[in-house]
Amino acid sequence: MERILVKVGTNVLTQKDGKLNKERIAELVAQIAVLRKKAQVILVTSGAVGAGREFRDLSKEKDPVIKKQMLAAIGQVRLFQVYAENCALQGVLPAQALITRYDFRQKEAYQNIQSTLEGLLQYDILPIINENDVVSSAETSFSDNDQLAANTAVMMRCDLLVILSNIQGFFTADPSLNPNAKLISQVETVSPELLAYCQDSLSSGGTGGMLSKLKAAEMAAKHGVKTIVSSGLIERALTQAVAPYFDKNAPKLGTTFLAKPKKSKIKKHWMTSHAEVAGVITVDQGAVKALKANKSLLVVGVLKARGNFAKGDVLMIEDEVGIRVGVGLSDHNQAELDQLIQSKPQGAVVIHKNQLYLL
Repeated sequence: MERILVKVGTNVLTQKDGKLNKERIAELVAQIAVLRKKAQVILVTSGAVGAGREFRDLSKEKDPVIKKQMLAAIGQVRLFQVYAENCALQGVLPAQALITRYDFRQKEAYQNIQSTLEGLLQYDILPIINENDVVSSAETSFSDNDQLAANTAVMMRCDLLVILSNIQGFFTADPSLNPNAKLISQVETVSPELLAYCQDSLSSGGTGGMLSKLKAAEMAAKHGVKTIVSSGLIERALTQAVAPYFDKNAPKLGTTFLAKPKKSKIKKHWMTSHAEVAGVITVDQGAVKALKANKSLLVVGVLKARGNFAKGDVLMIEDEVGIRVGVGLSDHNQAELDQLIQSKPQGAVVIHKNQLYLL
């Protein structure tokens, strides 16, 4: 069965006055219920902060971070309540998960999230995910829910990521400023020109603009997840956006990012995108060549190591000029590796090829 992650932005879920658009949420859940007959669905939703504004005016709070966290704490309850009520009408059982970027960095937490979501899908339960803004900070949060959605889609090895926003897709220029801007219907590779076109102008109520969505789509596609960015403000927005995925003759909406043919392994995604690096290994060009030939990293090619790491920690591998080559799980702690670098025993493995990924 296909697996689809749907991300819905704040501007789709709220009205002009910032209050929740309950009718649109009802329509979205109804469309998800229909889609679930063809695919497993995960929903990443924004809107908690906007929902919080509906119930309490916190304009007197001077600290913007504290204000956002309080609004999220108030609004998340109401947001999920609205989803739950509409899911009940459609015979769908929802489950709530609040996640931060810090959870993705910790190997055990990452695995727990993946296992939990996998279990929910196997039991025909709809996971509804949002970032945990109450505990998030600049260091522990995703920049916006576009990034959360893309990373979750890769982690869950989804076939399709659909980002519904207040934009129709990607254009050659900002259509609100340039009447000659043209919709880009399909992207195979993100070019510097496309990056330049995407001026990151935030829309009111949201945290992510076109540049954020572009980066999210690029990352997902790089790891094998096809991505569609389309408007969530039109009638049957989700149904129309996914229609071409199941029917090639259906009209296409928005911008489609073609994915690489092979999905990344979950372990590779975690190590290359999220894992906290405990140390750095500098290697010579002979080692770089061997790694690119799918060989293990041997101590003979290691010039030096720095950091305070244990066996099994993630290490960054760099060449002599500091260019990042890959990441891997160390076979030794820092003291043991220092000794090996000094003695250079023949055939000693520092990182096994099965625990190593090139960047």
